[in-house]
Amino acid sequence: MEGLWRRGCFKKHLLRDLTPAQRKLVYGSRFHHKIKRHTKTGDLKSLKTRLVVMGNQMKRGESYVDAFAQVPCSTAGWVMMSLAAAMNLEMHCVDLSQAFIQASWADLPEAVPQVFISPPSGWDKDPGVVYEVCSPLYGHPASARCLHYTLDRFMRESCFNKTGFEESVWICPAGGEFQHTIYMSAHIDDTLILCEDLDTLQ
Repeated sequence: MEGLWRRGCFKKHLLRDLTPAQRKLVYGSRFHHKIKRHTKTGDLKSLKTRLVVMGNQMKRGESYVDAFAQVPCSTAGWVMMSLAAAMNLEMHCVDLSQAFIQASWADLPEAVPQVFISPPSGWDKDPGVVYEVCSPLYGHPASARCLHYTLDRFMRESCFNKTGFEESVWICPAGGEFQHTIYMSAHIDDTLILCEDLDTLQ
């Protein structure tokens, strides 16, 4: 929770200070705990805890406008792998760390309604307080959509162009920002990145 506060993901509000309309937009939250193990040995790798918004309680048009997030069609993944094999390119599969909270509501083409969450069970530091959600969080229906728009803005600012009709596949031609052509596709927070030169890819 401290990390989310440092990133400005919340604002505190006293529940009694909310208007009746705002109280209807207070939703639950919970901690999601996960044990990660090494694939080969099964040994403990890490313990992970994530705050999740109870998005299943939200209604479209009331708590969010749209939840649709652009992702590549299934063929795009095969094309990326085929390009890597045919052109002898380096290919890395990259999972974006803490992806949603790095996105910004401001990148969405539509306005995001103000929503609040009650503190999760086990977090008793703020009795009588609710948190306004200021950043995309796991569980919020519009978070994946927001990540796409933030990532697209970042790619365009980094001299990448969209490929054809695919909204989540980008190419940066050689000779511009980088010496070698870079291909990238993003399925929410899982990306495939191709490049001839490993140093450029890294």
